[in-house]
Amino acid sequence: MTGIKRKQKMNETQKKYSVQFVQSAAFFKELPRSTGKEYAVLGRSNVGKSTFINHALASGTLARVSKRPGKTTLANLYRLDNELFWVDLPGYGYAKASIAEKDRWGKLINDYCRKRENLAGVIWLLDIRHPGVSADIEADEWLKEIGRPVLPVLTKGDKLSRPMQKKQAAEFSRTFDFVEEPVIYSSLEHQSRARFWSRFDAWRGKKL
Repeated sequence: MTGIKRKQKMNETQKKYSVQFVQSAAFFKELPRSTGKEYAVLGRSNVGKSTFINHALASGTLARVSKRPGKTTLANLYRLDNELFWVDLPGYGYAKASIAEKDRWGKLINDYCRKRENLAGVIWLLDIRHPGVSADIEADEWLKEIGRPVLPVLTKGDKLSRPMQKKQAAEFSRTFDFVEEPVIYSSLEHQSRARFWSRFDAWRGKKL
């Protein structure tokens, strides 16, 4: 490996931001005052939201990972820099939670995405293996209705071959009529992190 290639490889694995956990909130009114642009991380339960956050932000313990769906029950606010925040929202579509708890999650997601004045966009995570899941179709209709910009990210890319990844990405684009091309993501490869940040920065630049 040449010195240049080694440096490129190191840059792919370095942290892009020095991330800080700010606060969790069970209800919209508990969120702190808006101080910068925020991007919501949204996805169906068990889509790999916590794994994605930890890998994309190069932190193994920032978001709690569990094999049991429905682990994220609060809105978790992370500061990436003084003007950039991510908000990890509860997963939707988890059938085993109580009706009252699911109602709280739904209200928290709805209130945040509709009312948060500095919400600049939604990073929408979808399992690359399962296009057209009913819960995702409902979420798509809702996202289009509220009109927030969406960057689709297809998680668990390592579960499929490269040809199948492209096939599934095309199927997602047809199913949901995406404005933005989906980002294929695997938490097992550093290239996914670099590819995601390149797309995120370009997408974010359109919104500034």
